[in-house]
Amino acid sequence: MQPIKRKVVRPGGAEKWEVDFGIVNGHRKRPLVDTEKEADALVDKFNKDLKKAGEFWAHMDESDRLTVTGILLQMAETKTSLGTVWEEWKKFKRETNSTAVTPTAYEDAVDEFKKRKLSAGKSQRYVDETAQLLVKFGQGRERQNIHEIAPAALENWLAEKAKEREWSVSSKKTNQSLFSSLWDVAIDKGWASLNICDRLEQIKRPGQRVEIYPNETVMNIMAGAMENDLTKAVLAPLSLGLFGCMRPEEVSEPPEDPKAKPFGWHDIDLKHGLTTVRPEIAKVGDQRTVRLQPTAVKWLELAKACKNALPPVNERRLVDAICELIGLDNWIRDGLRKNCATHLRAVYKNDYEVIKDCGNSIRILLKHYAALHTPESVSMEHWEITPKAVEAYRKTAAWKKVLRDAAEKRANASSEEPVKP
Repeated sequence: MQPIKRKVVRPGGAEKWEVDFGIVNGHRKRPLVDTEKEADALVDKFNKDLKKAGEFWAHMDESDRLTVTGILLQMAETKTSLGTVWEEWKKFKRETNSTAVTPTAYEDAVDEFKKRKLSAGKSQRYVDETAQLLVKFGQGRERQNIHEIAPAALENWLAEKAKEREWSVSSKKTNQSLFSSLWDVAIDKGWASLNICDRLEQIKRPGQRVEIYPNETVMNIMAGAMENDLTKAVLAPLSLGLFGCMRPEEVSEPPEDPKAKPFGWHDIDLKHGLTTVRPEIAKVGDQRTVRLQPTAVKWLELAKACKNALPPVNERRLVDAICELIGLDNWIRDGLRKNCATHLRAVYKNDYEVIKDCGNSIRILLKHYAALHTPESVSMEHWEITPKAVEAYRKTAAWKKVLRDAAEKRANASSEEPVKP
């Protein structure tokens, strides 16, 4: 809008010249001066400033213009002035003490982070997945010195990604801690003097929810697996988890070393009731030989007779089909192994023996699951869920009711879905 110059008469009869600049930051700007010459000077100054700003804006890259506009809109929404932003930036620069660090590009810091984690024994998969997160944040700032990155930049990026991907509180805390580890490396190398994650709102991880499947649910899971030839294809991985203490990734995921054999029937000795978890398929430091309980042997003999493939094929899809068949909505993360570990305590009556089968990381798990105070009789019932017992259960009215209730649940869910136009 071009400024409008006009003569006005003030209360009391005094004549003034008014220059109307329109609405500026939510308020109408209309300064008053005594003479027309002064009013012309205000208009001339405005036009000169407008030309300077226009040329500066015109020569700016489109991406920079969008960035500036977006930032200014956010500042307007939060009623934050440019002066406040500038003072905060100067404060940040003083805290980071940039003269005391060696300027190092963000992407170089990420490379050093990867090297350190690998040398510390972290798996290639862990390092690669972590690096993907770090690199995504670094897009567009690869060559920016890591000590120059402000906490607000990381905080806003994490908030945006958390909203896009619907991260849980636990995921938010984990991802923030990964960036904190990166800045710790930068500080250790002398590339930064401040871990910017210390300036972020700290996320409290929710308490661990301690739960296992009731024996009735375990019976339904195995009964659902016996439903047809397709679902029988996952008897082996289900049995190895529920009765053989194995992690799902140990059974199903290929080793990081492409030359190493994946887990297979060659790792299971049914004659002597042993499963070998080789170092290349085990979690770091958890190579072990699992002593299979008689129930596990019976299920694995059946799975082998059904020609189950190991590693399993289409496991996730088939497990989902079983859950739908029996109406199971809550698939506990690593839940099968948690059941096995809990009920092995009644078998061995010595947690150290449980750890031998389940692996070192089960120590914390046992601490939590001991607090469940699962009765010994309940644990021993778990080991009575054999193929023979499941086949007998599948002929009962209770099993037919499970199938009927699940079918009704699916029908109701289907009827509530909106009709697509």
